[in-house]
Amino acid sequence: MLHLMTSVAKPSLHRITKALAVAGAFVAFGCGESSPPQDDTRGTEWVHRGPAQGTTYTIKYIASDSVPQVAIDAALEEVDIEMNAWRAESALSRFNAFNRTDTVFEVADEAGVWSLLWDISSDVHRESKGAFDIAMAPLMKLWGFRMQHREIVTPAMVDSVHAFARFRTDVVDFNEVLDASGLAAGGHLSKGDPRAELDFNAVAQGFTVDGLAEVLMDHGVMDMMVELGGEVKCMGTNFQGQPWRIAIDRPQAEGRTLQAVLPMDNQSVCTSGNYRKVTVVNGQKLSHTLDPRTGAPVIHGLLSATIVTPSAAYADAYATVCMVLGPDRGAAWVDSLQRTGKDVEALFIMDGGGEDYSFWATPKLRNALEWLEPLSEYDSPSSK
Repeated sequence: MLHLMTSVAKPSLHRITKALAVAGAFVAFGCGESSPPQDDTRGTEWVHRGPAQGTTYTIKYIASDSVPQVAIDAALEEVDIEMNAWRAESALSRFNAFNRTDTVFEVADEAGVWSLLWDISSDVHRESKGAFDIAMAPLMKLWGFRMQHREIVTPAMVDSVHAFARFRTDVVDFNEVLDASGLAAGGHLSKGDPRAELDFNAVAQGFTVDGLAEVLMDHGVMDMMVELGGEVKCMGTNFQGQPWRIAIDRPQAEGRTLQAVLPMDNQSVCTSGNYRKVTVVNGQKLSHTLDPRTGAPVIHGLLSATIVTPSAAYADAYATVCMVLGPDRGAAWVDSLQRTGKDVEALFIMDGGGEDYSFWATPKLRNALEWLEPLSEYDSPSSK
């Protein structure tokens, strides 16, 4: 998990922020709240916080005027009404319940949420060679919440469900509909199997953080920290004129210990982890992370993966990929992204047995981290 220290993109989201400017006129459900501002020579420090997407958000920024709470609420609602799998009236829930293969499921997608998230998900699916997959919802249902069905799931059952739980166009597809001027005017989703379902949980919160940051930028804000469910994007400097400082947790099963602090320089940081979601079966730790390529839980010692990159959506998705790949393949994959020119850094914390941990980090991130608790360094093959 990530925390703001108070002492301390690929597809453009421009379409979503333009739509939110309109949505803000009628989406005013008052989920969030603003805190009293503090003055600074650059302006005032404003704080917004509240519940969202099954978790909480905190937004801090320095500006002469406050961003209207209604604009923030609208940005959150725009994604939630499309992608919240726990909300019956969301477009995602309605599509998952849609059981026809002879026609398409239409989405208005005025803000481009579906098309943008589809593009990002397709990109990461391709980059990871299938380790990121938004079509694996049926597999997650098969294994159950916190692997509650692990005692009854068989390889044959996994193979059966895996056949229609893959991100392939013959299983599920999305086509953007354009108007006469070439702008997005909706989308058509189709199923090759009526049992196919989607889940954008591994990318939607990061995507929302990017969208919130663009809402702030549309209001002239340049110094900000946006956090939703532990996914963070920082730009400019904090109230003291210093880099925003984000704390990274030690991945322990109980309690909370801060492991390191990361000064942020116009980047996003997201952490994915298994350390509070592990089941022991026959003496072996069974992760709650499923490998979409096999349909089975992963078995490796990676407890948490922290990714730093400009886009919070990509940081969110990349962290998930690394938790699937594990420490060695994950480190090699991050290295391959860097060699193609991607601006991405990573920190992995591994289980060393008992209360011991080890870490691996890309060189730039290793030098930037301020360690609060010492860790031994993991000898990854990719570092040799």
